[in-house]
Amino acid sequence: MNLFYNRCPISSIDDALGLYKQSEFASPTRSTVPLVSLLKHGEDFWNRIAKSLGTVEDSDELHLEYELKPPKGQGTASHTDIMLIQRNRMVAVECKWTEPPYEKVAHWLTQGDSPENRREVMGGWLSLLQSHAHKELQIDQFGSAVYQTVHRAASACATGRKPTLAYIQFCPLPNGAEVCSTLRYDLEYLYTLLGTPDKFPVWLVEVVVKTTDGFEQIRNLAKGVPATSQAVRKALCDGPLFEFEDFKLHRIVGDRSRCP
Repeated sequence: MNLFYNRCPISSIDDALGLYKQSEFASPTRSTVPLVSLLKHGEDFWNRIAKSLGTVEDSDELHLEYELKPPKGQGTASHTDIMLIQRNRMVAVECKWTEPPYEKVAHWLTQGDSPENRREVMGGWLSLLQSHAHKELQIDQFGSAVYQTVHRAASACATGRKPTLAYIQFCPLPNGAEVCSTLRYDLEYLYTLLGTPDKFPVWLVEVVVKTTDGFEQIRNLAKGVPATSQAVRKALCDGPLFEFEDFKLHRIVGDRSRCP
C-alpha cells in the first residue's frame, strides 16, 4: 500500500507523526491517538476493518489527513482522517473517541462575516454529493445535519470514483464508560437527506479498545501543552498504546419519514 500524508508520499506511519499539527497530540484522549496506534501497531486488525468496508488489503493509496478545499466559495478545507483511494473507489474514514458533537449546518451558516459565502461553500459540497444522491439536494434541507458529516461525505465524491463514508467510534471511553453519542443518528439523518443511495454506502464501525501500560503512562498528562504533544508522539513510537479487541460494523440505513 502506498502511504501519504495528505498528498505527500511517506514511507511509514512514523513519518506521519512529525507532519501532524501539534494540537492533534496535545491530548492523549483525542481520536488521532488510537487511530495512529491502530495503523502502526494493529495492521492486521486495520486490514480486517478495511476489508469489511469493501476494500482489499493492498488498497492503492492510504492518505492521512486528506485535504479537500470547498469547490465553491472561500472556506476551510475538509481534513479527512483517512482516505482510501483505489482505482474505482474512494473510502472516507473519520474517527471519534472523546470528541464532543460538532455543529449543525444551520448554526455553521450563521457564523463568519459573509453568510452568502457560507451558503456558496455549502452549495459546493452539495454539488459533489448530488451525482450520488437519489433526490435533489437543497441547502435549506440540511439545517439539522452535522456540517462535518456533509463535507466528509462530499470528499469521498470528489474524484468521480464510487464513494463510501465510514465513521470509526473507539469505545469505551478512557474512563471505561460507554460511549453516549448521537453519531449513528447523525449518519442516518445524512443518509436520509441523500435519498438513501444504495451505491453510496455509509458505515459506523465500533472498535473496542483496551488501554495498555504505555497509554496509562500518558493518560493524565496536561492537555493543550507542547510537552504533552511530544510525550504522546514518543509513546506512539515506543510501543502499542491499545489492544484492539473487536469491532462491529453497522450499515447505515435511512428513514425517509425524517426527511424535511
